[in-house]
Amino acid sequence: MKYPSFTRRILSTTLAALLTPSAFVGAAVLLAPQVAKAEPAKAECQLYSVHALRTGDGTIPDDLKFLESQLRGDDFAAFKSFKLLETKRLSLDLKAPVTTAAKSGHKLTLEYLGTERAKLKLRAKLLDRRGETSLLAADLLLVENGLVWLGGVTHGEGKLFFGLHCRGTEVKPG
Repeated sequence: MKYPSFTRRILSTTLAALLTPSAFVGAAVLLAPQVAKAEPAKAECQLYSVHALRTGDGTIPDDLKFLESQLRGDDFAAFKSFKLLETKRLSLDLKAPVTTAAKSGHKLTLEYLGTERAKLKLRAKLLDRRGETSLLAADLLLVENGLVWLGGVTHGEGKLFFGLHCRGTEVKPG
């Protein structure tokens, strides 16, 4: 039996030495169980009720300074003054609707539906003051710690908007 040339032996040994660890690492990565990020079991939300008026001097009150960039945007360009009516903290369990009554008398039902494409999925339903007529019904996809505005409902001399700011939370095992 003829032995391969010295160069071929060195080359094949070197190549095998280089590829073997890569093959083991590649196999370990491919065969390792995939760890999926757990879906948040709850959503913690802040609800801001804001009364927007077409009259005023255009200043943003101190209690709404944290929303100033939003209130000065195109969506609110028609309004000259704003008043924060209330702030509420809501804790939403997965697929358990929560209804809250705003100071204005409107009723808002929120339901946390889980996540979709790494965003919080919420269902919102806004009812009139009597609780009989649906003013808004929508499924929302909200980025983590995102803010979405609901409403634009006529209220007194202006419009009523609800700012919804939510984040997902993990439930700690107890």
